[in-house]
Amino acid sequence: MKRLGVLLLSVQAAQLTVGPGGTYASIQAALDAARPGDTVRVAAGVYHEHPVIDRPVVLLGAPGAVIDGDGRGVVLTVNAAATTVRGFIIRGSGANQSREHAGILVTDADGVIIADNRLEDVLFGIYLKESDHAVVEANEIVGKNLAMPLRGDGIRLWYSHEGRLNDNRVIRSRDVVIWFCNGTEVRDNLVRDSRYGLHYMYSDHNRFEGNRFIANHVGAFIMYSSDITFRDNLFADARGTTGRGLGFKDADGITAIGNVLVKNAVGISIDNSPTSVDVVNEFRDNVIAYNDVGVWMLPSVHDNHFVGNQFIDNVQPVGISGGGTALANVWRDNYWSEYAGFDERRDGHGDTPFVFERLSDDLLAKHEPLLLFNLSLAASTLNTLSRVFPLLQPQPIVVDSLPRIVPTLSTEVGARHGSPLAAAGFLAAALVAAASVPRLRRLGRGKS
Repeated sequence: MKRLGVLLLSVQAAQLTVGPGGTYASIQAALDAARPGDTVRVAAGVYHEHPVIDRPVVLLGAPGAVIDGDGRGVVLTVNAAATTVRGFIIRGSGANQSREHAGILVTDADGVIIADNRLEDVLFGIYLKESDHAVVEANEIVGKNLAMPLRGDGIRLWYSHEGRLNDNRVIRSRDVVIWFCNGTEVRDNLVRDSRYGLHYMYSDHNRFEGNRFIANHVGAFIMYSSDITFRDNLFADARGTTGRGLGFKDADGITAIGNVLVKNAVGISIDNSPTSVDVVNEFRDNVIAYNDVGVWMLPSVHDNHFVGNQFIDNVQPVGISGGGTALANVWRDNYWSEYAGFDERRDGHGDTPFVFERLSDDLLAKHEPLLLFNLSLAASTLNTLSRVFPLLQPQPIVVDSLPRIVPTLSTEVGARHGSPLAAAGFLAAALVAAASVPRLRRLGRGKS
């Protein structure tokens, strides 16, 4: 019976036109006249209005259709389930954070599709509240040219479960926020020049794949959540005192595979994760390269498994906040550019374990203000003295019993490329991606 109702609705759906040569002069007039299931087509032109959609319709903009909020309030409001908004330039929201002025605001409306729009000069870009099964796809969002504390979020999901964020570009926003949202899929998005590329709390069973987080203060930070998968993402150029490529706090059941973390202050930051007993966080086949610190942990952190990763030319591969070791975690089959051993067995692994211990790193971890001297002659001299005088040797921070001799691509990435590419070439591709904005369907595929 429900299917019959849908068929009848589709048969009866009407086409309403707005603009020159159309039936209606304003978008709101057409929306008011539309019935559920109708399509409202908007011709090219600038429409100075703040439309509100309160019934399920398809709102389509022709190339050059602009909805301009003139710097006031929310530009477009969606209050109806199963609504589609596609093909518009939406610009000029208000700038009041407490009133959450947005380009598109969706409230209590399930199954909404927001696709192929450009939002510019907006405080919040696309904001979904209590709206499940949403699809936000192929939108470009450019925030207002404001100082970081005054900006809004490019995309914000709040209590909106099982949504999909795919192939969006978010530039110059505050954060992309996902709070209290389970079962979310986030693929092939670019977030750059923002505060948090991904600000994520109290959300479980979510997947992030093929995204690029570039030149944000923090690439992604995951808090108070479980069962999260990160695969084939790029985290690059998160700098400054808070710079983190990928961070976790109180996070359980994390799977991070095939990601590239490059040129960040800290590649991966881990605080009290996992929190539950008998839970493991897995970091496998990631490239962690050219960061100030590859992995930064609190001394109480345990049960994180680092297997098959490549630690390449980080100033410090692993650091412990306040001192201590990372020996309560598993380190195996990783490549370490600092390793100086041999492979007489010719099995691709070093004959002796990789042991990371440097006196300067031990002191810097215990006294973080001394990080200023991390690359200085004084730090180098301390490391040399610790090798000459055994009494100065610090406790090992990391021991990898089976270190790789040469860097290799993961089997995941290698299979995706169809050949065992050299790690240097893969890193070069990642650095090019980090320095440019063109859309890539998948990290490393080079498909524009």
